Amino acid sequence: MEAYIRNELSVSSDLTLDEAATHSVKLLQWLLDVEDQMQETQLELCYADIECMFKAMLYLFECHTRHGDELVDAVLQQCNNSAPARTFYANSETDRAQCIQALCVRIVNGTREGHKWAPILHHMHKAYADVQPGWSSIKELNWPLALEESNKRNQTLDVANMDLNMDALRMRALVRRIFRLPSVQQMQTALERGMQQLDTELWLQLFREPKQSIVYTRCRLLRQLICDLLAEGVTNANPATASFMHNIYSFVAEGNTTNVARLLRSLMHVRFASGLSSYLLAYWTQQLPYLQLDDDIQLAEEAPVLPAVPLEEILYLTHLLLSPKSPCRAQFYGALRSLPMLQRLRDLLNKVAYVYS
Repeated sequence: MEAYIRNELSVSSDLTLDEAATHSVKLLQWLLDVEDQMQETQLELCYADIECMFKAMLYLFECHTRHGDELVDAVLQQCNNSAPARTFYANSETDRAQCIQALCVRIVNGTREGHKWAPILHHMHKAYADVQPGWSSIKELNWPLALEESNKRNQTLDVANMDLNMDALRMRALVRRIFRLPSVQQMQTALERGMQQLDTELWLQLFREPKQSIVYTRCRLLRQLICDLLAEGVTNANPATASFMHNIYSFVAEGNTTNVARLLRSLMHVRFASGLSSYLLAYWTQQLPYLQLDDDIQLAEEAPVLPAVPLEEILYLTHLLLSPKSPCRAQFYGALRSLPMLQRLRDLLNKVAYVYS
């Protein structure tokens, strides 16, 4: 259903009644079938499943708004069992907010450990409410009352204040999308595009994914690809790795003050630390001979042209990896000792140490 929603659905102005009816029948039958299964057994859903349920209901509402009773008649003609469809449209016409709240209640009560979905549903309503105001009713749900007897232990649940790691959810959704691509080449292209466009916090989640996760093996493969790209980044002049390094700099230099600690914790992952170290070592191997330590630190005009990672950004990241709290400090410095002009790099780091500290 996720692929169908992504590839087939459209709410453009030229959507015809027949097209709207065809899509609505398919979505409604799927949605009602999932809800029936949730009543009979405790389903194990993932984030993508719930996102599909929300998108399906949003699309059904949108088509109904555009075509009204004509759409309802067309859908009922195509449905084998028209009674559930008739009930759905009758309820959505009188109180859409109640329909949305009822869907959320069924999700938390009809899925395994459903109470854990409550904060996610609460968070998701914001994007949908921008399209259809009725979705804002989710934030008004009394979650403790919505939970069944089996979940009474969670009656102190406060979904608005629960810690919800959306970066982890986004990362897992990205991993699933990449691995749905038909070829390794397309997967690598998507990964490199993501390295250029997505923020560092999402990628750090990739290196924090626990081994018991169902996407751990996929995360591990992507981590290896990223580290291999970093190790070859300067040599191959890959713009994806240049953007990745720039995003790391922005994350630690321009973001929250705790971001430096987050990056350093991620460096406990040996492969990630090795990939970053390899990139920085290759950069200094190429650029140190052209470094001018005048009043303004800069590279000579004849320095090799590399993808756009400014000198000051590379310098700051080098400083971080050599800082006392860096878990890869000894290994990184051991690698830098192979530089023929190591003393020049030391002089440069000493020159800027006061500013960074």
